[in-house]
Amino acid sequence: MRKVVLAVISNSLMIILPLLGNPQLILNPKILIIIAGTVCIWLTQPPVSVKETDDKKSSDRFSVVLILLMSFVSVVVPLVDWAYFKTEHDGYSIYTAIAVAMIAIGITFRAWAVQTLGKYFTATVQISDDHKLIRSGPYQIVRHPSYTGAFLAIVAGGVILESLAGFIISCIAMIVAYYVRIGIEEKELIARFGKDYLAYRQETKMIIPYVF
Repeated sequence: MRKVVLAVISNSLMIILPLLGNPQLILNPKILIIIAGTVCIWLTQPPVSVKETDDKKSSDRFSVVLILLMSFVSVVVPLVDWAYFKTEHDGYSIYTAIAVAMIAIGITFRAWAVQTLGKYFTATVQISDDHKLIRSGPYQIVRHPSYTGAFLAIVAGGVILESLAGFIISCIAMIVAYYVRIGIEEKELIARFGKDYLAYRQETKMIIPYVF
C-alpha cells in the first residue's frame, strides 16, 4: 500500500502539478506512458521512508534524498519544456518508439536486479550482518544494474517528449546522483567484503556493460 501511495504522490508532484497550466495534456498518451513507467518503478522496489532515511544517515549520507531530487528534476524539466515551449504535442516519431523501449528495458533490468538482490536491496545504503556479495543475474553484467535500469527509464522522458534540453539536463542530474550514490555504496561494500569486492570491481563494469 505504501508503494502505491508513493507512486501517487510522486506522479502528482512531478507530472500532474507541472501540467496544471496546460491540463489537457495530462491525458496525452506520452504522459500516460511516463506515468505508467514511474508507477512500475515504485511498485518493483522497496519503498523509501523518512524513518529509514534518518536511521541510515551515517551509511547512506542522504544519498537517497539526492536521487529523489535529481529524479524530480529529470522528469519535470523535459515535461515543462514540452508542455509550455513546444507547439507540437500529439506527433509521434522514431523517438517515441526508442523511448518506450528504453522505459521497458530499463524497468525490466532494474526489477531483475531488485529480485536478484532480494532482501539485500534497500532504498538507503546499508549493509546487514548477514550480507552476501551477489554476483549472479544482472550483477554479472554490471555492478549496479538497478541504477543502469533506472537511468534508462528516467532519461527516456526527454526522448519521448523530444526535449533535447530536458534530455541533457536529466542525464546530467542522474549522473551526478548515481556518481555520489555509487561512491558511498562502494565504500561500504569494500569495508564489508574487502578483497572480494575489489576483485569483483576489477572484473565487472560499474554501470554500462563492457564500457564503464
